[in-house]
Amino acid sequence: MERFPVSLPLIFTVALLHTLIPSHWLCFVVVGRVQRWSIGRTLAVACAAGVLHAVTTIALGVAIILFGRRVMDEEAMERLSAVVLICLGLIYLFSHVFHVGHRHSHDEAMTGKAATAALLFSLVLSPCSAAIPFLVAVSGSVAWVALIAGILLVTTVGGMLVLVGLTSLGIEKLQFRFFDRYEKLIVGFVLCVLGALVLVLGH
Repeated sequence: MERFPVSLPLIFTVALLHTLIPSHWLCFVVVGRVQRWSIGRTLAVACAAGVLHAVTTIALGVAIILFGRRVMDEEAMERLSAVVLICLGLIYLFSHVFHVGHRHSHDEAMTGKAATAALLFSLVLSPCSAAIPFLVAVSGSVAWVALIAGILLVTTVGGMLVLVGLTSLGIEKLQFRFFDRYEKLIVGFVLCVLGALVLVLGH
């Protein structure tokens, strides 16, 4: 029997645990709520971000295989990801301060575009660094690299969709009058806290 060079269940577990990080799914739920996105649109944005996140991780792993660890500073990328979340949070906080009680369709559209871009960008900049050693370990086999890449992609996107979907459905069924009044203030605070935790604790 052929001996596996790496443990597939361990790779799945690492990818799943990484996906459970709140900055990888909670931000989509709260931003989707404040932007009045449908659950379908929220899931679509989360799916796109998950795919980009997995592709970034795989690309970084392949780059390290080819060029060594000097090619990119993972910690710097992670810090930049946190800064993106904090900046998005500040946008919502300022929006609450200057437009409390008012709704302007143009402002909402611009904030929605900025939110989508920031959410996508934040996950692109936060690769699953714990999974990269697995890619490096099987660098001698293209088939194994492809297999691990597939596991990372399916686990990341699938996990994000489940978490975002279930949480969004739960929130939609509950009526939060307090949230409806202070939604941007709450979302801004949540995003700033998530970004700060990433800066302080890392992924």
